[in-house]
Amino acid sequence: MKETLSLIDEVYRTEMSSLISKNLFQLFSELNVIQQKICIGAFSPIAKEPLMNILQNEEIGKLTSFPAFDSETGMMIFRKARIQDLVSKTDFGPKISGPDESASEVVPGLILIPGIAFSATGDRLGRGKGFYDKYLGKPKFKGVKIGICFSIQLVDSIPTEEHDVALDYIVTEKEIIKCKYA
Repeated sequence: MKETLSLIDEVYRTEMSSLISKNLFQLFSELNVIQQKICIGAFSPIAKEPLMNILQNEEIGKLTSFPAFDSETGMMIFRKARIQDLVSKTDFGPKISGPDESASEVVPGLILIPGIAFSATGDRLGRGKGFYDKYLGKPKFKGVKIGICFSIQLVDSIPTEEHDVALDYIVTEKEIIKCKYA
């Protein structure tokens, strides 16, 4: 899958990301995200991940938070921030954009989750460090889990381990997949 993703050019990435954002906005509408002011745990994409155009929307931007690294616990947390306020960091290894350390910590009611591959049953293959699975496995997280990917990242099945947490939805440029009753 990494090889397949490496072949994505910026034109494809931009066009498909726009369609993903449209589908994600539709799902947000169905879930009443804006009306209920649900805090969104977003992500700042790294190379070959879908661009998060939807986060530029003013109403949605008021609800966003982004992953940050808690150096005391070694765990991922979320801090309130708009995408345009993110700063360059290396907390999780590769250089990514993240919230400033002064931003307040929040527990999102909905999390957008990147990955390498996804199955329609809600299984996900991440980048191997387990930050999302550890966060999602916490007893205090009861929110909606939404995988964000290109349709070429969908596979029939993904081997899972006991600690893996299944997603509620997967949003691609082609469809919104309801993995289980959210």
